[in-house]
Amino acid sequence: MNDFEKQIRDALARKEPSPGFEARVLAATRRVEARSSWWNGLFSGRARWASAVVAAVVVIAAVGWRHERDVEERAAGEAAKARLEQALKITSVKLAKIQEKVEAHESN
Repeated sequence: MNDFEKQIRDALARKEPSPGFEARVLAATRRVEARSSWWNGLFSGRARWASAVVAAVVVIAAVGWRHERDVEERAAGEAAKARLEQALKITSVKLAKIQEKVEAHESN
């Protein structure tokens, strides 16, 4: 057996944990549990309901705002359409008058 194999065998050999290892692991576990229970407690019970209500209010407000914008855009579009129709009618009347003058002038 060469020196490298001996080093590997020694590195992989079973060793007893250092004194206080178990206490350190249990203390770390308690710290992690305390953090996770704080986080879970933050969003439990009333806080979850409050979060859900806030989210619902935000969604409803966004939908209402979007609907209001749609109504305003539709009204603006209809007003523009009415102005265009009025302009086309005026143009049509003026063109008809011009056509009558041209026809009258040609017949003379």
